[in-house]
Amino acid sequence: MTHQEVHSTKANEVGDFVNNLIQAVASDSGNTFDSANATGFASDFNSGRVLANAPDSVKVLFDENKDSATALSKAMFDSVAIYRKEHGTNPANDVLHQAIHSAFATTKHAMAQYALDSASASSLHHDQMGIQTARAIVSIISTLGDAIPFAHYLPADISNNEAKLAIVSNKAASNFGSYTAESSLDGVNSGDAYITSSRVHRLAVNVDGINFTGALTKKQGSGNDYDLCDPAGGEIKLLRGRSLVHVNGRVVAREIDSKGVGQSSISGQFNNGTTVHSVSGNINTDTGVIAVKIEPAIPGTFEVLVEGFIDYERAPELTPSIITMVDTFTLHAKPWRVTTTQTIDSRTQMSNELGLDPYSQQVVTVNSQFANERHYDVLRKAARLAVSNQTNFTFNMNPADWKNAQIGLSHAIGVVSQQMAVDTLGFGVSHIYVGKTLAALFMALPSDMFVPSGIPARAGTYRIGRLYNQYDIYYTPKVVGENRMLCIGRAPDVARNPFVLGDAVPPTVVPLSVGQDLKSGAGFYARNFTAINPYEASSKACAWINVSLVASV
Repeated sequence: MTHQEVHSTKANEVGDFVNNLIQAVASDSGNTFDSANATGFASDFNSGRVLANAPDSVKVLFDENKDSATALSKAMFDSVAIYRKEHGTNPANDVLHQAIHSAFATTKHAMAQYALDSASASSLHHDQMGIQTARAIVSIISTLGDAIPFAHYLPADISNNEAKLAIVSNKAASNFGSYTAESSLDGVNSGDAYITSSRVHRLAVNVDGINFTGALTKKQGSGNDYDLCDPAGGEIKLLRGRSLVHVNGRVVAREIDSKGVGQSSISGQFNNGTTVHSVSGNINTDTGVIAVKIEPAIPGTFEVLVEGFIDYERAPELTPSIITMVDTFTLHAKPWRVTTTQTIDSRTQMSNELGLDPYSQQVVTVNSQFANERHYDVLRKAARLAVSNQTNFTFNMNPADWKNAQIGLSHAIGVVSQQMAVDTLGFGVSHIYVGKTLAALFMALPSDMFVPSGIPARAGTYRIGRLYNQYDIYYTPKVVGENRMLCIGRAPDVARNPFVLGDAVPPTVVPLSVGQDLKSGAGFYARNFTAINPYEASSKACAWINVSLVASV
């Protein structure tokens, strides 16, 4: 999987710190970086050697958990290993930043910022929101363990529950060449005439097939009309002695006057079979107006094109300009909450007879439900977006015909992936979600087509393997169905991923006090956002492939 660029300074500081930490541990312990290394390495946290260059949020987190540095470092190492196993790649810096941000949000320093100081200790009640190392550890593990690989993780401001998404785009500042002012220069829009001094124009032919006229102007065409200058595009001054005449793509004549102003002569000749055609005429290097004469007449199917070059020294005001713009979008965090309860009788009975702690079981269930709801919410959003980019594919399940199936499948993915790259201005399909029927078919494909992930089958969403060493395939029991492939793109720049996730307050479990009815339980709370990228081009990174399954041809 390709490396993702992150343009947030804070995210890169945190991500680089964690990655450098992992590399340091790996180099000291035989290239492994799981919890087995953390115990010996924790002393470096306490000594301050590692934290000396750590980002502020990391310093606060470990400073308030000095006695639990080993547990926190284990959480970081194990969580990165879990992410790598689940998704086949290392987490991007924005994901690491979100994990540390969520853990930081459990500190007293952070709580002071998001005004939870109403929970204070007294002789009648403890402070339930006090610093809990377990909450910090859960925040790190849940963020990395439950991360969605094609989403951008953008930490929300703890104090105001907002996050700012900034998308950088490049635009033409001038109405020049093939572009209008403020038109995009990104993605598929890039590459038409703007910086070049060259202008080309396909000349209009008179009915005699001899005389051709036209003009080079500031405005070059685009698409199928690239070879036509806009006659109302504005006059240009040309370099004298540089203009060329093309017939059917061949250079057949040149401007011969290298000095002077105004009209400049054109001369040349070319062979068309046994016929020799002479070319004459003139071009006005002060206005771009052209007149060409070809004798004897050429067939009406022949194209005559003139190319000239703008003289920026004589007309410096024509020099185009490029502007970089930043579009800023505000995302607002929203609450999640649920409570659990147990009676004293059920709790003691389950503990005594089954050896189970219902409180712990409920907390695990709540965290699992939270992660799954969020993932399926993203998939449902992707399914709605995907309707604008669809194709069909017939999958022949006869192993003898898998060669043709490989060609057809590659073609179908390629069609939607290329369209996605055009729509998003830069990237195509990277992840594909399927139901159990297609998942089983992928698992049965030859190893040169599909490499299984090695992750055992499970009830929820998980990565089953990699197709063509290019696409990560995931099984999901919901949203997709049995005969469709939901394709999603992962951007090389994380801010352009199709979905944006972030936490203002990390998932928090608060023990609820025992009432007079002797019922106890826990309250779960989180405040976050799970949003479609508000930048329109990035939101188009979703597609459907509708699959027809046949037993044989």
